[in-house]
Amino acid sequence: MANKYPLGAWVYFSMSDDDYTVKEVDTWHECGFNIMMAGGTNVNSEAEVKKTFEFLDRANELGMKLIIDCGVGAYWGCTEENAPKIEEGLRKAYEIFKGHPALLGFHAGDEPREGEMMERALRVLAIHKKVAPELTPYLNLRSGIYMDDPQKLDDWMRRLKEEAHCDCICFDEYSQAVNDGGFTLYLKSVKHVVDAADKAGVDLWLTPLSSAHHVYRPSSEFKYMMQITTAAAMGIKGLTWFRLYDKKLAPNYHDSPIDEYGEKTPGFYWLMRCQRRFQDQFGELLMRLKRTGTWLNGFHRFCYPMFGGNTHEIIKKIISFEDCMLSTFECDDGYEYFCIVNLEPDIINSIGLEYDNTKADIKEVLLNGEIIRPFAASNIETSQIMLYPGQMAMFRIERK
Repeated sequence: MANKYPLGAWVYFSMSDDDYTVKEVDTWHECGFNIMMAGGTNVNSEAEVKKTFEFLDRANELGMKLIIDCGVGAYWGCTEENAPKIEEGLRKAYEIFKGHPALLGFHAGDEPREGEMMERALRVLAIHKKVAPELTPYLNLRSGIYMDDPQKLDDWMRRLKEEAHCDCICFDEYSQAVNDGGFTLYLKSVKHVVDAADKAGVDLWLTPLSSAHHVYRPSSEFKYMMQITTAAAMGIKGLTWFRLYDKKLAPNYHDSPIDEYGEKTPGFYWLMRCQRRFQDQFGELLMRLKRTGTWLNGFHRFCYPMFGGNTHEIIKKIISFEDCMLSTFECDDGYEYFCIVNLEPDIINSIGLEYDNTKADIKEVLLNGEIIRPFAASNIETSQIMLYPGQMAMFRIERK
């Protein structure tokens, strides 16, 4: 998992559920996941602990990592007074599962609200790193957290790194599944949290949406891919989809990859193709890249700057009537990379580039760098690429 882009999902089953068997791990692997929330387990139940180990063992065989929710170690009640008790409970769980190669970390809670709950989140994450310094605790922040005061988020991220000793955090954002205005809010929200994480030196994961509910619309293959590619282009380092399974007790939730009857929906196969394609093309390369900038072309959404003639020394112009995103990256191989994502939700985008071919050649990167091929000359009539909705293309700049 360490050399591939982390892709996971939220799972709400319990290890006490007879219908929830280790076969689900193979289903996750089929869909292209390499990390997963493994469901709840009671460490005081010998049967549930045994079942959890079965999940961990199968995940390890398939090269996957699991996040375990033991019902302890969450931020909810982590006041100063309760902190020792929470540490004791988490340490008990850790002593049971520690050392398993498929264990990524323990679940630390979901969507703390601003103020005291964010303080409790820092406190509990510090406990996680004290008890299990080699693991990655998982905590998911609310969308729009401190949107009206970026400095507060900057300070919280700094404390996450310096006081809690964590270098990874997740947050959720679903507005992209509402309408076009929601997509603008999605871009703004991701930029807001990525900026704070980058300043602190923290890797940021995102919980995007795979389950329709309330005002959030059903997805499609194009929309799944759009969420993956835009997140990666904006600097997100991993995804945990909400959520994989529908359940009978929440009938408003629908159109998840697996329905409440345990049947795979069309969304399962859409998500499967998108995740597999993304990993095959970019999943390993992205783990070696560090984003250095992001720009938009087309409609100005007042979050990222628009790409212009003086934006980049080599890339002089984007030629497209439609919306797209361009991000640049540094790589450990010494080259500069950039990606282009088609932001049009429904139509193919023909995107052209004008670049200074006296200073550099541009090569298209396929299959995680297995294939590096010339893109085109600097003539705009030939330096074009066609991208379907949400599709990403990756390029390398080879300076002369």
